[in-house]
Amino acid sequence: MSRHRALVIGACIAVAVLSACQRDADPTSGLAWAYPHGPTSTFGQPLGPGPFRVPDSALVLTRAQLDGAKGPIDWHPDDHPAAPAVVGGPARAGLTPCGECHLLNGAGFPASADLAGLPADYIVAQVTAFRTGARRSANAGQPNTAEMIKVANAVAPAELQQAAAYFAHLPRSRWVRAVETPRAPRTFPDQFGWLNRAPGGGSELVGDRIVELSDDLPRMMIGDDHVVLTDYVPPGAVERGRRVAAAGGGAGTPCQACHGASLGGAGAVPPLSGRPAGYIARTLWDIRTGARRDPGAAPMQAVSQWLTASQIRDVSAYLASLRP
Repeated sequence: MSRHRALVIGACIAVAVLSACQRDADPTSGLAWAYPHGPTSTFGQPLGPGPFRVPDSALVLTRAQLDGAKGPIDWHPDDHPAAPAVVGGPARAGLTPCGECHLLNGAGFPASADLAGLPADYIVAQVTAFRTGARRSANAGQPNTAEMIKVANAVAPAELQQAAAYFAHLPRSRWVRAVETPRAPRTFPDQFGWLNRAPGGGSELVGDRIVELSDDLPRMMIGDDHVVLTDYVPPGAVERGRRVAAAGGGAGTPCQACHGASLGGAGAVPPLSGRPAGYIARTLWDIRTGARRDPGAAPMQAVSQWLTASQIRDVSAYLASLRP
């Protein structure tokens, strides 16, 4: 081998090692947009004097009632059965009621999963995985994962069964929409893992990411579970994602093979249709990086390894565009 060729090969190896180290240093770098995390938060900002109302609800609360609430506020009690205490509160040391983050209709929050209609056994298995360490985030500081680990270690087995049964029996509703556009509202990342609209308005390029925003974050922050999320996705992403879902990416396993013909779930396999793109993308990337290795994720481990960051973005956009 010539000295020149040896030097070239050596340089290539060095670059490859450096790239691997960089990936190890930040496992989310390939899909950073799905893990927003800033130094400050809009949570807890002044809400005004009240009274407080939300659309389609007869409930009216004073500021004192809002501040004194011991759990999630039930603005739409006719939408769901009576929630067990582990879901509806009150909170106790180490245990935040499920409804605070996942809302009483199971729709979820910009940084948390929608639980409505998930199989009860699947919910129990996931909370157990958070407790045992089998389910983590590719981002070591992901706030929603840290909260779930805390809850998983505090919830009693009977309470977990009650919560799982409650959410499993809730109907799924369409609370996310995908909009193809080259530009989205200008944003900044929140400390708790979602995007906020930037003060002063304006827009920014979507680029190669998905911009996920609550249509009315102040209403969502006081527990209104009728607020919709909008996923601003790159033009053409939905159709590209449909093709990925149908072909299965490089692994060649179509999503429909396990998640049902309409992607609405099959048996113990969870539904994918109508789920927020940010959550789908984080789930796939967590599995791909090995941060999530619970038994339920095992069938997706090989599939996710063959998906590029762009394919994960596009298939997440496609799934968000579907009706539940």
